[in-house]
Amino acid sequence: MLNGWMRPRVPARRIQRGLLLMGSFFLGGTLLAQTPPALARGTVRGLVREEHGGGVANVEVQWLPSGTIVRTNADGRYVLTAVPTGRATLRVRRVGFVAMQREVEVLEGEPITVNWQLERAPQQLNSLKVTARREPSDSRLAGFRARLAAKRGGHFITRERIEQSGNRSMLDAFRGVPGVRIGSEGRMGRMVRFRSNNCAPLVFVDGFPASAADFDFESIDLNMVEGIEMYMSSSSVPPELLGPRGLEQCGVVAIWSRPTPLRLPSTRSTEQRRAELAGQLAVGQVMTADQVDSQALLLTGELDVLYPEMLWRTSVNGQATVEFVIDARGRLDWSTVAVVSATHADFATAVIEALVGTKWQPALKGRSAASQLFVLTVAFAHPQ
Repeated sequence: MLNGWMRPRVPARRIQRGLLLMGSFFLGGTLLAQTPPALARGTVRGLVREEHGGGVANVEVQWLPSGTIVRTNADGRYVLTAVPTGRATLRVRRVGFVAMQREVEVLEGEPITVNWQLERAPQQLNSLKVTARREPSDSRLAGFRARLAAKRGGHFITRERIEQSGNRSMLDAFRGVPGVRIGSEGRMGRMVRFRSNNCAPLVFVDGFPASAADFDFESIDLNMVEGIEMYMSSSSVPPELLGPRGLEQCGVVAIWSRPTPLRLPSTRSTEQRRAELAGQLAVGQVMTADQVDSQALLLTGELDVLYPEMLWRTSVNGQATVEFVIDARGRLDWSTVAVVSATHADFATAVIEALVGTKWQPALKGRSAASQLFVLTVAFAHPQ
């Protein structure tokens, strides 16, 4: 009788297993219920400029308090992704400029544009102004430039005139010069004669006699020519262009090639090196101008920056800011040379080229030499 109403006995092991399964079910349900939905995120993009309008490279852009950091590219542009929607605080900062921050409204699925104009930090002390166009230094051209300035007895074709005329060959450049005759095709190309002479002029190339017979002028690439001077008679030829045995009797043509472009060191700044530099600045291995007691000093005096020829000719003004590290031994670390901003790329190139071969005295912190991040701004102002 008792067996009729008593529940059948269930093994304890089966009961435990059932409880575990039920617990897992309810626990899983609880975990699923507590998982928060994915946060909505948006994108912020923009341009960081400085007061002259040039984009500022390598600016740190971050949403606060602990968001991702991105850096502007060479044009000063940035894209910040995965920013939580709603009100967000953005901060931009870079060595040499006053840090800025502002609140923005970030929208999901709709990128917003936030542009910035940075102000120079008060410690921006390293500046230079270029107001004149100087020719590249080349002693080989000294005589040509002196005779050009004196303008006595000869006819001169300068690099500026070549570019303005649009001529493509040496013979094109000769056409229109008073007293020059371009004859028929000969063994060495078209013959060139001066006035009534029937003999070929003596030709110099970079100060050395090249030919006292017909010269193949069409073999010379006009793009590589800095200047040409022509003397129609022997009486007008300067002493330094007189030929042996009176070969200048039929006139003289002196051709001068363009100066050899500067060869910059092969070491270049990279993203990895810039990241290393940021770390060195953070721990004080490299210091800024306001952290040292005495800044790095250029031992050769003022930096010799050339006003870019094409920008000078078209009266274009502008500026370029370049940064680099002078280490504790007074050496320029070319792996740190970078353009901060420039209103024209040629201005930045001119500043970097001027750094080649410079010698420096290192910065001082107390009595010890220190590595310094040197920020240099060069303004180019055409006097019009």
